[in-house]
Amino acid sequence: MARSSQVLLPALVLAAAAALLVSHAFVPPATKVQTTQGRFLEQGAAAATVLASGALPVFAEELDAAEAYNQKWLTATGYCLSLCFFLVFIIISQGKKLVENKWLN
Repeated sequence: MARSSQVLLPALVLAAAAALLVSHAFVPPATKVQTTQGRFLEQGAAAATVLASGALPVFAEELDAAEAYNQKWLTATGYCLSLCFFLVFIIISQGKKLVENKWLN
């Protein structure tokens, strides 16, 4: 057993070193990274200008007072209902724990 481990360990270390030297799984050199990053930023800037130019007519449209009020009302109602459902869920789960622990009996 001792003889095989003396041979096996250096062989595994050499195999791992060879795999690391041959593999292309590591990050490429900095020059390649900078060129791809530069292209990515150029494409991102072009996409941002296209999206911004498409969104400008939306900002130009104005909402009348009734529509703005309804939007605020619906948003507030959504927040309140979400909070209510969350609190009801907590109350129910805590009630189940109390029943399982026989605190209510």
